[in-house]
Amino acid sequence: MKTLLLVLVTLLLADLAVAEEAGEAAHHAVEIPTSLTFQFINFVLYAALLVWFLRKPVKNYFADRESAFNQALVKAKHAKEEAEKNKREVADRLAKLQSSADQSVREAKADAETLKAKIIAEAQDMAKRMREEAQRSATMEIERAKNELREDLLNQSVALSKKILSEKMAEPDQKRLQTEFVDKIGVRS
Repeated sequence: MKTLLLVLVTLLLADLAVAEEAGEAAHHAVEIPTSLTFQFINFVLYAALLVWFLRKPVKNYFADRESAFNQALVKAKHAKEEAEKNKREVADRLAKLQSSADQSVREAKADAETLKAKIIAEAQDMAKRMREEAQRSATMEIERAKNELREDLLNQSVALSKKILSEKMAEPDQKRLQTEFVDKIGVRS
């Protein structure tokens, strides 16, 4: 950079020296006005001074920018790798969940079939016990009804016998039976 600046300044000064020597002879050639030449020299010197004084800060600025860019690039690479890793993990977990969901559905169906068979067996067993209980109840009711009928028949027979005996038996026969009854009780006492 310094070399280029030095070459430009040297060429410009050499051009000025040649133009002065040629003087009037070079009148017909294109002439650069002196004020423009000084302005160009001022510009070149100003640019050279800016380059000289600002080269380190600009270089540091762009180095920092490059470093920040490289860091951002590294972070982006790490973030991309992490995202891809997370994507793979999520895909693996999703596949496992899907397979476990299918397995869970199969297990649930098997459990439901087992439960269904168990409920049917329990219902059949309960129906059998209810039939047996109903038969026992019916048998007991029949026996109770028979006993009531016997008792009722016995009561009616006793009542009918009393009625027949009281109508057919005369007063003297009743007294005689009572006396015999008392005698039999007295003998046993």
